[in-house]
Amino acid sequence: MSARATRSSIAGRLVFWFLAIALVPCAMLTVLTTIVTTKSLELSVRNRLVQIAAATADELETYALQRIRDGATLARHDAVIDALSDAAATSTANTPAQLDALRVALTDAASALDFTRLLLIDHAGVVRVTLDESIPVGASVVTGPLATTELASGFDRARTLLQPELCGFEKLSGAATPVAFVTCPVLKNGRVIGVLASGLSPERVWQILGDPSGLGDTGEIVTGMRRGANFLVTKPLRDAKDAAFTLEVPIASERVSSAVLRASDGDRGYGTARDYRGQDVVSAWCYLPSFRWGLAVKQDSDEAFAAMRVQRNAIVGIALAIIVAVTITALLVARTISRPIGAAARVARQVADGDLRADGGSAPAEKIRNDETGALLQAIERMSNDLRTLIGSIQQSSAMLLTTATTMQETNAGQQRVVAEFGASSSQAAAAVTEISSTSIELARTMTEVNRMAATTGTRAEESRVDLAGMDATMQGLAKSTESFGGRLATIDERATLINRVVGTMTKVANQTNLLSLNAALEAERAGEYGLGFRVVAREISRLADQTAVAALDIERMVREMQGSVKAGVSEMQSFSAEVQAGAKRISEVGAKIGEIINAVQGISGRFGQVTEGMRAQSQGAEQIRDAMARLSDGAERTAASLHAFNDATVRLRGTVGELNGEVSRFTV
Repeated sequence: MSARATRSSIAGRLVFWFLAIALVPCAMLTVLTTIVTTKSLELSVRNRLVQIAAATADELETYALQRIRDGATLARHDAVIDALSDAAATSTANTPAQLDALRVALTDAASALDFTRLLLIDHAGVVRVTLDESIPVGASVVTGPLATTELASGFDRARTLLQPELCGFEKLSGAATPVAFVTCPVLKNGRVIGVLASGLSPERVWQILGDPSGLGDTGEIVTGMRRGANFLVTKPLRDAKDAAFTLEVPIASERVSSAVLRASDGDRGYGTARDYRGQDVVSAWCYLPSFRWGLAVKQDSDEAFAAMRVQRNAIVGIALAIIVAVTITALLVARTISRPIGAAARVARQVADGDLRADGGSAPAEKIRNDETGALLQAIERMSNDLRTLIGSIQQSSAMLLTTATTMQETNAGQQRVVAEFGASSSQAAAAVTEISSTSIELARTMTEVNRMAATTGTRAEESRVDLAGMDATMQGLAKSTESFGGRLATIDERATLINRVVGTMTKVANQTNLLSLNAALEAERAGEYGLGFRVVAREISRLADQTAVAALDIERMVREMQGSVKAGVSEMQSFSAEVQAGAKRISEVGAKIGEIINAVQGISGRFGQVTEGMRAQSQGAEQIRDAMARLSDGAERTAASLHAFNDATVRLRGTVGELNGEVSRFTV
């Protein structure tokens, strides 16, 4: 069976619709679940990384504030104030005994406050007391190698701003590890006498940043800061333990994560990026203002979204299992339906091929299902039995019909010959009568047409006389209207003359107004600047007077043209009135002559009517004879046609019986 036949079969359609009904909702549910779970997982990863970044930043800022407060507390210690006061008073270094006593006191205080180094710097920037071997007593933070360090910047700000501050971590010359100083002003009697620089080790900061809680196997916290065109890493990395303050990467390099770079610029956010290893990571970043570092909490995307892949694989596996289960179920169901229907189709094809010995119940009785398919097989069995009985009866009847049709055909041939001879005689008589009837009808039709034309002529002539009478009255009314229209045109001429007089008056008024405006302009000129307004008014009055004069001339010209047109119209109307009266007289004469013609036509119409009645009576007699012969001829033709049709039916019956025998003969009973 071809693939197309399989798709069009019941089994193929059942499998298709089972899969469609099962998989479409499953696919929709899978997509919806995947979207919801993916969004939920992404939100969970984001919240977790953002919370870790925020918690770490808060802890570092808290640590920095504590160290600043401790440095400020230590700067108010009496030993620190006394040491700087003595140094400022003597302008020399303290004695060895004083230094030893001071170092003991400061060492105890530094240990208690978690400071690893202490420097007492006088107001001039000279180190007076030190607990750091890399910075000797007498070194200056204003000049020399220390002038460009964070310590020098912190000293200057503490001395000028009078507030403690945490300097950035950096490696000093001769130091093994980076150090950050908390610089606090030392005040005595409200005056700055020096600065206390308390050094911090980065181990505690690295300990806070190195906590991997919640970051899995690949997560870590990265910090760094810009240094010119490079980016300096400020903590040990998972894959580079010695990277802190030693690893500098060009900012344009792909090894610099965009997350920590944006964090060092003061930005805060979350997203995907590539870290220093070139791996795709999800990261949350923020800025550490106390340390001036950018902080990025990252985790490899593969590990962060591992649950998503597991879920996707599980969904794909479940979907494949559903497809397999639905396909197997659909095939089993389709098989239970298609097999009985296939058996019924085979039996139906055998019956269609003429083998009535096919048995719908040929299968064992215990295998016939008690459902629609079983009922179909039993119905096919009953149909085969009924067809066997029917075909046997048809075969016997067809032989009898063939004999009867032969006898009917021979009898019908003799009747057709007799009817043909009778029909020929009737046709000859009917043709002669038809010729006589046609001649009479044509003559009667001609006389009727002549009579109708005479009557129509009289009627039309009578109508013309009436129309001429109406036309005469109309022409008389038209003559009166013409005279009235001429009188009205004369009235218009008189009114136009009156308008000319009014126009002359308007022209005089315009000229007088123009003179008045000229006088007003002259008076305004004499008034000087007080007459400027009158001068403008006089100018406008003069302009309006000119326009009025021009308009009066236009009106006078148009009235003259109108008078000329009216006079011409009066002359034309007089001529037209004379012509109308002459036409009315001629119409009266034509009406009298048409009356005489009408009387003559009406006398002729009566004589034509008598002739027409005689021809109509003769035509009716011939028509009756023609109808009788036509009916006789039609009867003969119908009889012949009936016999011919009967003969054709007999021939068709013989052919049908022959075909029926041929069709029935292919069945095997």
